[in-house]
Amino acid sequence: MVHSEETLTKVRILSKFFKGFADYSRLQIIYSLMDGEKSVGDLVECTGLSQSGISNHLKCLRECDLLIDRQESKYVYYSIKDDRVCQIIAIAEGMMKDIAEEKYQCLRY
Repeated sequence: MVHSEETLTKVRILSKFFKGFADYSRLQIIYSLMDGEKSVGDLVECTGLSQSGISNHLKCLRECDLLIDRQESKYVYYSIKDDRVCQIIAIAEGMMKDIAEEKYQCLRY
């Protein structure tokens, strides 16, 4: 089956969107922000990642439209742009729990 140009465009956009979730460090940042906004320094403390690493991942997450930022004096604070990001994480966790339990059951035998 050949996909329409509209479908291919949707797939490209989704691919860019999911890029934000497709990296361990970016997921650490997302998890850290699930309980509220944080500065780069806060994120360094929460994740153990370097400041330059955090900054690079924040750029990607903003480009994926998953985060927003706000400036307060000399600090920039980051937060999750849409609560549905947390819902996506919860759905993925539920799926992984089901998959992990099934795999565990299979491995026991």
